Amino acid sequence: RATARLLDRAAAELRVESRAFTSRNLYHAARHLTAVEPAPLGREAFLAGPLAARLRAGPVAGLLPPPVRAPEERLPAEWDAYFPAAILLVDRPEIVDLFVASGVLVQGRIAVVAIDGTPTNVVAWLCRGLRVGHRAPVGYLHDADTVLYPFRYEPLATWIEVAVEERELPYRDLGFEPRGLASGGATSLRLRELEELPPWRLVAQATRELLALVPPDPLLAPLTKTRRRTGRRRAAD
Repeated sequence: RATARLLDRAAAELRVESRAFTSRNLYHAARHLTAVEPAPLGREAFLAGPLAARLRAGPVAGLLPPPVRAPEERLPAEWDAYFPAAILLVDRPEIVDLFVASGVLVQGRIAVVAIDGTPTNVVAWLCRGLRVGHRAPVGYLHDADTVLYPFRYEPLATWIEVAVEERELPYRDLGFEPRGLASGGATSLRLRELEELPPWRLVAQATRELLALVPPDPLLAPLTKTRRRTGRRRAAD
């Protein structure tokens, strides 16, 4: 019961600023509440033990279910008329679901795919767009322990690798360095997993850095004296 209360408390704190979170987010949040380092249970033991026991008693509000990748249908043909403003590669399907739940995909026109090739319908859509000449900046978000450079392993490899080499696509590594990310707190801990960050912070930080690569739309730029004069001349003509 004490463990269940701890998990519910950790989940409640995550929900203050994030509508959804992963099981790893919950693990790290619970570990933080216990103020024990290292954690009394490893992550996998936590998922198979205390968390599984808590879920048998009922759902945890905000907790995303494990990714289930059923066969995915082709996206509607209308999608091919559009292309995202930016593409984000992540190293686990759970991170895709975290971004989907945040709502930034629609607001920021970002496509998020995992390097295991999921969601397959989104990957196929991006490949079709790249094939016909669409381009968008690419970011790669990963844990400190992820050492594989994704372009040679995931389904967008050929298109993105060629485009980056030809400088057609801006690219930025948004992941943690091999030594981890400084926690920024009073301690000198270094974060190694993306989900050690609060979900809202991870999503906001990655989105902000990725969208910074998107060229500004000149039609949305503030009016200047030159543009005003040009507009008046066109109106007079």
